[in-house]
Amino acid sequence: MRTPVKVKICGLTRREDVELAVELGADYLGFVLAPASKRFVPPDRWRGLTEHLPEHVRRVAVVVNPSDEELAGIRKVFDIVQFHGSEPPEVVRGEGSWKALHLERDAGTMESYQVEHFVVDSAAGGSGVCCDWSLAAEAAKKYEILLAGGLTPDNVAEAIRQVKPWGVDVSGGVEAAPGIKSKEKLMRFMKEAGK
Repeated sequence: MRTPVKVKICGLTRREDVELAVELGADYLGFVLAPASKRFVPPDRWRGLTEHLPEHVRRVAVVVNPSDEELAGIRKVFDIVQFHGSEPPEVVRGEGSWKALHLERDAGTMESYQVEHFVVDSAAGGSGVCCDWSLAAEAAKKYEILLAGGLTPDNVAEAIRQVKPWGVDVSGGVEAAPGIKSKEKLMRFMKEAGK
């Protein structure tokens, strides 16, 4: 029997949504630290959102081309850094490092990264557009991937069936508004994902 997929709830901006995601069984909580994002969480709010979580729930910082100094500060608060920019393999490596790739464009670069997991997204991350599930299924045969991009309570079960990912990653698909999660959508998503 296949191990249940891991679930990452991303784009969290409110403590009540963090607590709901934990209560519903999320394995990973994602916080966007890129200022250009409508789900941006500034440094003065990191600790309030991430402290006092159960030990098994991991905190993921979503970053875009951070400086070495920024990265050092981020690693003090978060368990995992998910790189979403043009960071080269020598920067993104090892335990606690995930690399987000747009499969339609970047599939050929996967073997050059030595990371824990890949987050595979559509050509426009955060757009709500699904990535190519057939490409994702091929990647999932070689790597432990988190499938992202356009996942919702309505399609996540089928996505898991087709792609067989290690995990799934959702943000906009469970929101009432950018950065504001919908309790009903979150509950349905977790149920459909097998949690």
